[in-house]
Parts: sequence; structure tokens; C-alpha cells
Amino acid sequence: MYREILEDIIKRSKGTDTECLLISNNRILTRFSNSTIHQNTGLEDISLSIRVAIDNKIGKVTINQLEREVINGALERALEIATVTPPDPDYCGLPKPSQISYREVPAINVTPKELAEKVTEFIKAAKGLKSSGALEVNNITLVIVNSMGISLESTLPYASIEVVVQNEDSSGYAYMMEKDIRNIDFELLGEIASTKARQGYNPIEISPGEYTVILEPQATGTIISFLGMMGFGAKQYQEGRSFLIGKLGEKIISEKLSIWDYPSHPKSISFPFDFEGCPRKDVVLIENGIAKNLVYDTKTAKKENKYSTGNGLPQPNSSGPLPFNITLLPGEATLEEMISSTEKGILVTRFHYTNIVDPMQTIITGMTRDGTFLIEEGKITQPIKNMRFTQNILDALNSVDMVGNELYVAGESFIGSTLVPALKLNRFHFTGVTR
Repeated sequence: MYREILEDIIKRSKGTDTECLLISNNRILTRFSNSTIHQNTGLEDISLSIRVAIDNKIGKVTINQLEREVINGALERALEIATVTPPDPDYCGLPKPSQISYREVPAINVTPKELAEKVTEFIKAAKGLKSSGALEVNNITLVIVNSMGISLESTLPYASIEVVVQNEDSSGYAYMMEKDIRNIDFELLGEIASTKARQGYNPIEISPGEYTVILEPQATGTIISFLGMMGFGAKQYQEGRSFLIGKLGEKIISEKLSIWDYPSHPKSISFPFDFEGCPRKDVVLIENGIAKNLVYDTKTAKKENKYSTGNGLPQPNSSGPLPFNITLLPGEATLEEMISSTEKGILVTRFHYTNIVDPMQTIITGMTRDGTFLIEEGKITQPIKNMRFTQNILDALNSVDMVGNELYVAGESFIGSTLVPALKLNRFHFTGVTR
């Protein structure tokens, strides 16, 4: 639909290299609070970036309209900028076409009324407890055309719901993200969140310290996604900013764990190509605890005489490539088996307000939220007040006792998804109690 427009820009550009990147999102959102829908809204947003290079001098202009006059003006400004900008010594040209085979997923067509009906299903399942959250449907289209011959267009649909159910001094949480809204069980999510809220009533306070923890997928997702941001990108490694410096080929976490950037997994939310038009590839980042590989974009790959793994962000950028679909491979344990095997520990539904303390040491800090429970003699016995943690991720993942047998999408971003199971860790450090 959009490729013809971008191909016409390429034909009219006088730049040595020209790249057009278009991102369009058709989004419908329904928000609710106190078990009442208070917003139904739709948004159609579009962004077109034109990047040209003349003798390694780069000009880039971004617009949000596709009228011919606006596009012509943007192209002219990009060319003007390229004539007065100092040369970029790191510019390495644009990627050439690669064979990419993919099947388009149908867009999600849904009305605000249908979203409201889905939300109502959730609210009814909460059985009188106050529910708040948001249900949204996105149909994101990514188009990349460049003067080297790349011409690609793909639409990525997904639906997600994030909800909190309140019960006086406690709360319960549920989240789900799927490529097809029909795969979301709203009634089940309502039951999960409301059960946690009821079980969490009147929590006790326990002392900070080191505990065995069982992380439900949402909590695991936080740990794994932060690890992914801290060092698997080739630019981070090349600039000495990665925790993996000197560790590739070495065991860094439990041999029970393998982590991939896994766009081809059936549950992953992923485009078939990146923001440079390079095919997305499955990359083994950690295999049985051993650090194996990094992810690359065009620039970082050429520095090492390698090929891009399809992890390029819109160029230019300061971040470099990142794993878009970080996935922790499943094990064999059920959540119930994890709990029953625990003499004393803490069950964590999710973390929030999580921040990086020291990326080279993989230390993060944050708090539990919406369902934190004490486990004693293999059973959940009491709700506990939320706690703050400060933890070295690699140390935590070296203490893995059991790995869940089911994968869940535990987080979303504009560029992908985090896919993880539950985890049982023998060592996790809590530093305080929230009040």
C-alpha cells in the first residue's frame, strides 16, 4: 500500500544513498477504571523518515503526512542537510536486499463496541472487585525502501490487555498479549487477577534478606528483558559497555537456562525484517548457561566482517542493535511443582519501577507489586507487603532451581516481545519493605 510512495521518493532523490522508512499504526484503545469504561479511542498515526547520504554526509527528515507537497519538501530538506553536514566517518552504506520469506498475518479488525464487550467479560469475572486497566489493538505497518533495491512492507497485528483488580489493601494483576484477540481468555484473566487480590488481603511484613523466590512470568520477563538491554548488542560490546566483555564462550548463568533472540517462535510478536530491511534471524545468545552470540545491525556487522542478524533500529541511533524478541527457553516444571518444592520462599507476581543500578554488573533495583506471597512447607500461606529488591541478575540466574514448562508473552514494546516461563531461584536479595 505504501511501497509505491516510497519507491517514487527513491527515484527522485539525488542522494548517493537514499532510505525511506515508514511506520504506521492503526490503534484502538479502551480504558476502564473502578470497573467502568471511561475511554474508547482510536488513533491512526504515521511517520515517514527520509535519509540521504552524499559523500558520507547524512541528511534526515521525518514527517507525519503523505501529501505529495509535504513529501517533496522533506526530500529537498534532507538533501540540503546532507550538503552542509560534516561527513560521518562511520557511515558504511545501506544494506542490499536479502531473501526474506514470510506470510502476512491478517490485521485485527475490531470495533470499540466489541472491545467494550471484552472488557465487560473481564469485569464480570472479577466478581465485584474494582477493576482498572486497558485493552488495546494495534495494527502496525513497517515499510522500508532503499536505493540498493530493498522494498519491503509488512503489517504486525496484536492485542494486549493489562489489568489490576483492587481489594481494599491488596491488588491482583493480569496481562496477556496475542496476535489474535480471540486467543485472549478475558474471563480467565478476571479470575486470576481477582483471586490474587482476595488472597492478598491484610498482608504481613517480613524482614528484608536473601530468599528463595518463585517468579511468575511477568516477573521473569522483567529480569530477562533488562539483561537483554544491558549487553547483547554488538555496539555495546564493541564500545566496551557490555557485561559480556571477556565472557563470550564462558558459562555466566545456570546450565538450566538458554536464552535466544527468537523472532520465529510462534508466540513471538515480530516483524520479518528490521528497520534497515534486513531479515530477522534467530540468535542463540546463551546456550545451557554459556554466552554464545551478540546481535548485529549493518554498521556493527561490517566492523567485524559479519552479516546483520536483523536487529537494526531506525538509523542513525546511539543504542545500536538490540534483541527484539528475547526468549528464555522453557523447562519441565509447573508452577504448582515449584511451590510444593519450596520449604520457605516468596512468590512474586510482577515487579515495577525497576531501574538499572550498574549495567556492567547487571545490577537492577525495583519493587514487587500486585500479588506477593509467603510460601511455607510447599504451600502459599500468607500475603506479604511489597518489598524492594536490589539484585545482580547473573547471580540470580546462577541460582536457578526450576524452570517453568510454559512460555508467556510477559512484556511488549514497539519492536517486539519478551517470551518467558516462570522461574524458581534459590537466591534473591530483598533490601527493604515498601510502606
